[in-house]
Amino acid sequence: MNISKLLAIIFSTIIVLTGCSKMKDNSAMFRGGLKRTGVYHTQSVEYLSALKWKFKTEDGVVSSPAVADGIVYFGSEDHYLYAVDIKTGQEKWKFKTDGKIFSSPAVADGIVYFGSIDHYLYAVDIKTGQEKWKFKTEGKIGSSPAVADGIVYFGSFDHYLYAVE
Repeated sequence: MNISKLLAIIFSTIIVLTGCSKMKDNSAMFRGGLKRTGVYHTQSVEYLSALKWKFKTEDGVVSSPAVADGIVYFGSEDHYLYAVDIKTGQEKWKFKTDGKIFSSPAVADGIVYFGSIDHYLYAVDIKTGQEKWKFKTEGKIGSSPAVADGIVYFGSFDHYLYAVE
């Protein structure tokens, strides 16, 4: 490896680490946050000894879960976004869309954001499961939203990347 490549790697690492130390992350998003590093700042499991609980939906679960404040949020091909208690596995609420949900949800500031193949991005209150708003695109939404500074970023099969405030 030549010296310029090594310096570029070191410089990039310093920028990323500096940004991480200043980033206030009060959200749960796909792959652990805005940088999608896959790193979650939580206590790890030492070993798995037994199944704690399982939760049945009416169709497949493709979306990755988001966990915030003791609740796991995930979408299903049965058209529902679910909120389930992580300790008991009991459903807290479910929210119905008009399409399958492949999008992994993002949770920020008391709202869970996710897309559906019904062409909508949804914003749902995490306490009540009630719709706050929805935003229509011209294509299916399978991407996982990212939320930063009050703006929700997501892609659609209509060939656009959206920033919704």
